[in-house]
Amino acid sequence: MSDSVIRPVAILRTPFAEKFGVPRQSGLVPAAEGRVEFLPEFAAPEFTRGLEAFSHVWLITGFHQNPPWTGSAVVRPPRLGGNARVGVFASRSPNRPNGLGLSLVRILAIDPGVVRVAGVDAVDGTPVYDLKPYLPWCEAQSSASADWANAAPPAGDPAGILIPAEIAEQLGATTTEILRQVLRLDVGPAYHDDPARTYGMTLAGWNIRWRQGEGEALEVYAAERV
Repeated sequence: MSDSVIRPVAILRTPFAEKFGVPRQSGLVPAAEGRVEFLPEFAAPEFTRGLEAFSHVWLITGFHQNPPWTGSAVVRPPRLGGNARVGVFASRSPNRPNGLGLSLVRILAIDPGVVRVAGVDAVDGTPVYDLKPYLPWCEAQSSASADWANAAPPAGDPAGILIPAEIAEQLGATTTEILRQVLRLDVGPAYHDDPARTYGMTLAGWNIRWRQGEGEALEVYAAERV
């Protein structure tokens, strides 16, 4: 049997220009909005007719910025500290034989050729291979368990994210809120434990840098237009 070939139906536009800083699951940063922009051949309103009846939708995406899979059967999930290994099919790691992602996002609006969504966890320009409505009656299993990933990752105190007023004014309210929600999730590598280390990411057209402040606080100290 020959390999199947799939092609995108849309491109996902998000505030995240690079992999570093992207939330590790959908819904963790509700302020992060995206646009599912359909390719011309799929942009007719008939393709999304009836989607307005649903509050959420699954996006099946591609990890287009990943290097080719190395063939490794195991990965190191950040939730286990970045050192413990589990099988690739026992994780949601993007490093997998077929680089496909699965994101559950909230529908904000359906416009001609575009579905606006919230809670995205993907890099800008991510290919979307399919959309499927979320069905809570069969997909929200109250008896399900997940052991080491049975709850959302811990989030820091919003008061511990220090964003100077002049930087917040530069960024604007929307980008500042996205930044605050992202930094609450401790997006730095799990295997780094260096309080003097600084970090940076590109978010919504801004290059933003932060460092460890006093105690558990994170301090944003620079923001420059890309």
